[in-house]
Amino acid sequence: MTADEIDALLSATVPARLATIDRDGFPHVTPLWFIWAEGGFHLTSFSDRPHLRRLAANPRAGICIDVEEPERDDGERPNRQVRAIGTADLSRDHDGVWTARITDKYVRRSAASAMRATRVADQRVLIRLKPDRFVAVASV
Repeated sequence: MTADEIDALLSATVPARLATIDRDGFPHVTPLWFIWAEGGFHLTSFSDRPHLRRLAANPRAGICIDVEEPERDDGERPNRQVRAIGTADLSRDHDGVWTARITDKYVRRSAASAMRATRVADQRVLIRLKPDRFVAVASV
């Protein structure tokens, strides 16, 4: 994929799938809204969520953002995906800064302002995943 294609996919309003590992070594996948900024993935979540407990115990994580086009006449379903792995950093989303940015990306209609206010008031935890490895692929 070209840099522009990667930027377009990372700007798309599709959820990321965050993979975490439980204490027995089993993977769990959680869909979450995200922002790609400052060389990393930024996601927020309620503090009581199981994926946050798993990240606190083992910060190694993976992420996948993908889209699939409708089936073509030849039966193919072209897709584009970005996958990354790295170590997640957890912190409080002070003043809901990242939550507001993420909400603005995904909610754009008349409900955006109210949705942003509600989500920012939730006092979410910020997940930052700076990739150690980053792969972007597409089928044609």
